[in-house]
Amino acid sequence: MDFEESELEQMIRSSVRDIAEDYDEDYWRDVTDERRFPEEFWQDLADNGWVGISIPEEYGGQGLGMQEMVTVMEEIGRAGAWSATSAFILTPIFGGETLVAHGSDEQKERWLPKIASGDARWALGVTEPNAGLNTRNIETTARKDGDEYIINGRKMWISGVAEADRITLLARTLPVEEVEQQSHGLSIFLVDPEDSNLDFDEIPLDGFFPEPTYNLYLDDIRVHESQLVGQEHQGLYHIFDTLNTERIAGAATGIATGYYAIEKAVEYANDRAVFNTPIGSHQAIQHPLADAYADLETARLMTYKAAWLYDNGEDAGTAANIANLKAGEAAWNACETAMTTFGGMSVSKEMGIAKMWEMIRHLRIAPVSEQMLRNYIAEHELGLPRSY
Repeated sequence: MDFEESELEQMIRSSVRDIAEDYDEDYWRDVTDERRFPEEFWQDLADNGWVGISIPEEYGGQGLGMQEMVTVMEEIGRAGAWSATSAFILTPIFGGETLVAHGSDEQKERWLPKIASGDARWALGVTEPNAGLNTRNIETTARKDGDEYIINGRKMWISGVAEADRITLLARTLPVEEVEQQSHGLSIFLVDPEDSNLDFDEIPLDGFFPEPTYNLYLDDIRVHESQLVGQEHQGLYHIFDTLNTERIAGAATGIATGYYAIEKAVEYANDRAVFNTPIGSHQAIQHPLADAYADLETARLMTYKAAWLYDNGEDAGTAANIANLKAGEAAWNACETAMTTFGGMSVSKEMGIAKMWEMIRHLRIAPVSEQMLRNYIAEHELGLPRSY
């Protein structure tokens, strides 16, 4: 077991930090206030190879792994670009990782270079009003008609659709009554958000999250069979493959944001003086900050372990779920502690602390709740009976 960072990891951190330092707090304040995608920053990352870090070199990527992606995400978050970390979950994970693992040669050749270069953005279409986290119960259907599929249904909480070039969409290709297990008979398709038979409307959010999210309405959308990803009827298993990387990237988002919240709180605690004494000299301020930092360090270790397992072809399921669970808790504690440290100033737009707090609270329930993470650990690691 070697905890020393390699020269590659050090180079990644240095390069990403150099890029992030060109974007100051005013830039990120405008991005979050306007709820817009940080196009300029994202393109800088792509131009330097960091968006396509886990895409094979033959498709324009770096050919590295989840460990390196976590390093990139952690560094941009700690440099103040924490609101951009979630973009890695949508495009490099739901687009890139899905196609690398299950895409056809044609799909890889068309889309992976565009993802790596920053010229393509992605969304994931899984969640539905009547299914929620019970993905096997989705009602969107894809009926085969010659060399096409006709897709009908509704999706919700689909982030980034308005700016996406494609949606990785899950639909039922076999009726539930025709399968022995509900997990069978689902398939993945690449769907164009600009299809004339697809409508979407934005869901108003009360609180901050970097990506706008939408309801989707699919009415007789025709998709050519070449847009099927992986094997027909095996789509849920393909999605499960991608979920481990989603869990790891979600953990990295939480950790990166938590570290930045603690950094800002420590800076404030050193500068802010009350009764002629810096508030950081008091244990009532010090100890919660120390606890929050210790929790982040612990969650970070599990996140890198999960990434290492995935990159080395090992079963990363339990580690990825633990990492996501503990990172969410640690990041929330960090943001809570930062809010307390800043006191009334925590809600000022100038500080930006409240936005971090809001985003991290959302990440504890989506795209998967902490209760479902615990269910996975209990069933798959501890051998307890299925509870849902």
